Amino acid sequence: MLQPAELLYRSVRCKAVSYNSSNEPYDVPGYNNVEQPFSSQQGSDLRQLRVAVDGGGSCQWQLKSLRVSFRIAADNPLAKGEEVINTSYIFDFGKYGLSDGYGTGKAIAFSGERLDLNTEFFPIIFNHLNNTSSLKFFGGDTASEKWSRRFRLNNIQHIVIEPVVHLRQVVIINPPEHPPGNLIATYPDGSREEIPDISPDYDRLRSLKSQASARN
Repeated sequence: MLQPAELLYRSVRCKAVSYNSSNEPYDVPGYNNVEQPFSSQQGSDLRQLRVAVDGGGSCQWQLKSLRVSFRIAADNPLAKGEEVINTSYIFDFGKYGLSDGYGTGKAIAFSGERLDLNTEFFPIIFNHLNNTSSLKFFGGDTASEKWSRRFRLNNIQHIVIEPVVHLRQVVIINPPEHPPGNLIATYPDGSREEIPDISPDYDRLRSLKSQASARN
């Protein structure tokens, strides 16, 4: 389910005040957060958003960051009883953008008129030690630049996002059987392995998906 886009505009003309570690005030560029829903095209599953990079006005607002987020729909059986977490892309258009990467990774520089993104995603369920669980889409460990979903853009005109979501290829992450220890990932084929962090083996997931497609 696609969420409204989140836009961050900054202004060097209209200042805001921040404070240093000694609680002394200093000026920083002003900011304006805007949510903007996507529009649908009649007879199509496509969603579209036109964004003004130059926000104008007396403050001469300039777009600095754009966040595009989606999540599994609330009526999907996988989401029942789960805390559903957004999966996001962040696009930066200059300095003083969003300070928190929201799990998207380090920004990759891109210069060109069009950026096409078609990451494969898999549902991943985290079972926590406090008996709660959460659900999100996993598209590779964003700590690796190869799978980062944050981009620093220059001269961009079009951003096209076409996520490929494999809803039936679910990964389950359980806490260690004897804490402390590694987490345990159970893959769609029922195989299990210990993982040193919170990310399962993305290449293995894509390989299992290909094997399942070949059998069908």
